[in-house]
Amino acid sequence: MKSVNGINWKINSIPERLILKNKQKFNISYLLSKIFLDKKYSDDEIYNSIYKLEEDKLIYNNQDFIIASKFVLDCYKNKKKILIFGDYDVDGYSSIYLLYDFFLNNNIKCDYFIPNRFSDGYGPNTILLKKLINQNIYDLIIFVDCGSNSIDEINFLESHGLKTIVIDHHQIYDQKKFEKSIIINPLKNPFDKKYSIFCATTLVYLFIKYLMKIIKVNKKINLDKYLFFSAIATICDQMPLRGYNKMIVKKGFKNFNLNNFKNFNKLININKKLKSTDVGYTLGPILNSASRLGYSYLPLSLLIEKENIKVKNISEKLILLNEKRKKIQTKTFYLLNKNFENLNQKVIFKFEKNLNEGLLGIIAANFVEIYNKPSFIFTNSGNLIKCSSRSVNGYNIGNILYSAIKKKLIINGGGHSMAGGCTLEKDKLNEFEKFVNLHYIKNLKNFENIKFYTSDQNFDSLLFFAKKDFNILEPLGNNNNSPFFKLRCNKIIKYKIIKNLHLHLIIKNMHNKSCTCLAFNVIGTKLGDLLMYSKKEIDLIVQINNNIIKKNSDFNLIIKDAIA
Repeated sequence: MKSVNGINWKINSIPERLILKNKQKFNISYLLSKIFLDKKYSDDEIYNSIYKLEEDKLIYNNQDFIIASKFVLDCYKNKKKILIFGDYDVDGYSSIYLLYDFFLNNNIKCDYFIPNRFSDGYGPNTILLKKLINQNIYDLIIFVDCGSNSIDEINFLESHGLKTIVIDHHQIYDQKKFEKSIIINPLKNPFDKKYSIFCATTLVYLFIKYLMKIIKVNKKINLDKYLFFSAIATICDQMPLRGYNKMIVKKGFKNFNLNNFKNFNKLININKKLKSTDVGYTLGPILNSASRLGYSYLPLSLLIEKENIKVKNISEKLILLNEKRKKIQTKTFYLLNKNFENLNQKVIFKFEKNLNEGLLGIIAANFVEIYNKPSFIFTNSGNLIKCSSRSVNGYNIGNILYSAIKKKLIINGGGHSMAGGCTLEKDKLNEFEKFVNLHYIKNLKNFENIKFYTSDQNFDSLLFFAKKDFNILEPLGNNNNSPFFKLRCNKIIKYKIIKNLHLHLIIKNMHNKSCTCLAFNVIGTKLGDLLMYSKKEIDLIVQINNNIIKKNSDFNLIIKDAIA
């Protein structure tokens, strides 16, 4: 059943006996039982989702972890100064904030630094580090959410008498080069595999918990607040929301009252129960917009600031920057996606001169969401080309970029399985595209563009499920997405275009019942044209919008695809 977006939608077939068994075992609805089986939840995961919240029992026994804590202890005892160097996204900001707050509350001297996306690039470089250590005297530099492949930079610092710690979760390309370096990274061997799904902030959170055992803490540290930021970073960095990550998000949201952190007051509704979608679709984009437009320090300033008037001013500026970002993103996506016809293309490549480098990643994510294909977006950057990419399950971006570096197709690059970025020379673009497509064919030769939905449903059954059971699935996100459903035989009654990119629709089913739907980023696409102009009945692929579930019979669905 091929859709208008070129995706083959198939129902997830689960044996009836297993659905009924789980339904009875956990005393849950038939549909919820099937969803858990669709997602391949273990019995423990189901039980923890419904009945209890696991205690945080994560403990490190890693040698790098132990040595790193001794470095910090030395700075604590001997009044030495630490520099925290982090990335310019929510995971980076949160990691810096946790360490900075902990150090200040324990009279450990420290500064922080965030590179500018446009002038400094991602992560440390020798020129930048020379400036930093010439401007101030540091004894220890802690890299957070970056540094896993910065061996030259680390060697440079150590040659100048500085100790270094890397706390990161990005792929390490050459393990042997880092055998003697202090790198806390779940992907460094040997390391307990249960940590491999963590973002940098969670690693920092656990590091602080360990430090609290060896440092005589002068002030009470709010670990619930730290775990809350770990939860935010986990969602925003699109870590898989299963196992320990799901527990971190649930516990982080439950135990910390946002009213105790009013710096987010203007950015998000702190008076309601926080959901993962509030963070993923509202808070995260606002915080990340700043660095995308050249204001790397602004989000961290918001986290640290104590004065209400300054918090208000920073919040207002962040909101304005986010609105500017959305306008640029809308225009750019429409430009790149307009009349996009090549649905048989295995990997999406889009090059356009003079795009905003900071928006390449989210544009790539837009293409992945619509077409379910790895997407690479390129633009000019001086005499070079910058690229940001997003992927689908089974196609490891980090591995591709590492292979491309070894073949000298790109100058530098890095990432993890689902996202990455690189810089390359202009005359290498075509060769790089061929390499990526060949890699795709070799590694995904049996890949079909298939997505699965849970079941065929009607408005009434979805509304009942939305009100009764849907919140049990929270937190929703990577590897725990909101389930897809198929709505049979619907007609579009009316539609309204929103911000020249989205659609607000009223649909009516074969039983003459109507429902409100939203479709994002569809103007200029085949899906958008079908929704606006089709006079025929359409099967819709939808997800429940858990932010706009109302008590009455009217509720919102998100249209993701359609079968004419």
